[in-house]
Amino acid sequence: MRHRQVFASLVIALLLASPAFAQTSPAASPAAPNVIEVSRCNAQTRSPVVFRIDCSHVKDAAVRSACARFIENQACRVFPAYRKITGIALEKTCRTITYTIYDADNFPHPKGDGGVALRCAVDYIADYSLKFRADSKLGAYDVHELLHLYHSTLGALPATHILFGPSMTEAMLVIGDGAGYRQRLAQLKQETPRLAEALRRNAEKSAKTCVLAEIETEQSLYLADRTSVYRFYRDLVTSRLKDQADRERRFARMYVAASGGKNSVRQYLLDHGCPAM
Repeated sequence: MRHRQVFASLVIALLLASPAFAQTSPAASPAAPNVIEVSRCNAQTRSPVVFRIDCSHVKDAAVRSACARFIENQACRVFPAYRKITGIALEKTCRTITYTIYDADNFPHPKGDGGVALRCAVDYIADYSLKFRADSKLGAYDVHELLHLYHSTLGALPATHILFGPSMTEAMLVIGDGAGYRQRLAQLKQETPRLAEALRRNAEKSAKTCVLAEIETEQSLYLADRTSVYRFYRDLVTSRLKDQADRERRFARMYVAASGGKNSVRQYLLDHGCPAM
């Protein structure tokens, strides 16, 4: 599953509160040179998923020094945050999740990809992982690629980054990155009305109109009530059917349910080309 790291490019490419976790002392143990595993987030609690990071492909020792903090954040902050938000028990799919970090010049994927989610694994360029958000009080962490692994359990999706805006924003709040959350929320507040206006001007429906309307709907619902993102996952019916209309219909039904059954939400989606529900 390939994509660019920066979520702000999503809308352009398509069309043109919970308290923070308490501080933990994860049991990170070196399994091999430049390889670190985290299986516990405190002495009493074993993580349902073992997180492993391999930084052997990163040349700069100073950059590699961020590996332990990064994988601790993934195991003890981001993983439980998405578990709380989505209600998904990812350990049923992945008993171990491995992050492999590369320099840009040895990344084994097409140029332009900052990170790639695989099966129970993530390949990342250091610039988009170990160095990204490095100035956060929490240290570097990833809320993008790990969400792809969670979404791999949802069945067929109408778009690769569906639900990403609200989910990533909420995750930053849950893990305790208040500054990052406020920045992400401000981006959503700017993007959502622009997307709505672009949809309004797009008189002739295109193949992407329903998906764009669904993204605008999820962002609007989240901005009105941040708890709606929790309902998105619990109201969604999973399906492996590959038909695009089926994917769009399932998500449209979910948005209507998450809104409390508002007819205005239903009609908005229908008006923008979503299949009858």
